[in-house]
Amino acid sequence: MARARKGRDPRPEDGATPSPAGRRKLSWMRRWLSARGRSIEITKAGFVFISLTLAVGFAAINSGSNLLHVIFGVQLGVIVASGMLSERMVTRTGARRVVTSPLFAGAPGALRVDTHNRSERGVLYSVSIEDDDRFEGYGSMGPVFTLALGPDEQQSQHTSVTLPRRGRHRLPPAVAVTRFPFGLFVKRKEIDDAAEVLVYPRIRPIPGIGRGSAVLGEGESAGKIARAGEFYGLDEWRRGHELRRVHWPATARRGKLVVCDFEGEGDHTWILELGSGRAGEPAYEAAIEDLASRAVSALREGGFAVGLRVAGELVLPAASGAAQERRLLDLLATVGFEDPRDPTESDATQRRVA
Repeated sequence: MARARKGRDPRPEDGATPSPAGRRKLSWMRRWLSARGRSIEITKAGFVFISLTLAVGFAAINSGSNLLHVIFGVQLGVIVASGMLSERMVTRTGARRVVTSPLFAGAPGALRVDTHNRSERGVLYSVSIEDDDRFEGYGSMGPVFTLALGPDEQQSQHTSVTLPRRGRHRLPPAVAVTRFPFGLFVKRKEIDDAAEVLVYPRIRPIPGIGRGSAVLGEGESAGKIARAGEFYGLDEWRRGHELRRVHWPATARRGKLVVCDFEGEGDHTWILELGSGRAGEPAYEAAIEDLASRAVSALREGGFAVGLRVAGELVLPAASGAAQERRLLDLLATVGFEDPRDPTESDATQRRVA
């Protein structure tokens, strides 16, 4: 039994047996026909066809009819051909998944699936990339379907992926699935995709965030935006941004308001306070989600410089802009986790980001 690493997805790696909590119960037929990353399942139509084939076979033996023997032989050929062709389809299939947007716990994020026909001569028919239904609790992705793909061709399709918890996780287990050519069998092959992604805390709207709001708490200060701060880049205009920050040449090119992002402090300085705790504790996770929601609301509204203090130690100085939002979410996504391979990994990450 593979032991799950703390702070990481307990999905089995390197062929290890999944934990009972994350593995679904399969029928005896499905377990019996699964091996080496492959599985085959007989569909309802397949059961009916196999039953008819056996019935014709018994009738041919009892009656001695040559016609029934021919029909029985054709039916056996269809069954064998269906299994061989479906195996060939999943063998030809290669897939790679790439996350194309930030991921927040419990919310769908953008995912690109690149399906590749690894054969240099044959055509790939009727293959979908979807969740591995043997596992549960690791998140989910929307399926993508490829009707036909020429030799050595690749097709990119867009779908969504949802992961339930913050932290560093592997993408949900996925399989290449086909019912080609006759729909008698469902053949599956595991996708060897070890991509690891960072999942941010769950974000919810926070009403009442605004200039002079009472939620600022300690560390609040008033003043003009520090234009002497380091220029970071351009960002889309949002409510609360001052017109003097508008970058007019970029606005003219893009056809919408674009503002300059500076690394300097904003009108108000707000230091978030997070106590000590362990990932997975309900109260600790709720506190992290609350801090992340308030910080994102303040930074996106503009006029705030937000920092982070964890267990009394300042790990992220106050700053404003989209870059500060990403740095803060990176820290809140990993805080509270421990990795036995490198106990200092989390602290080193915090120092590097700060």
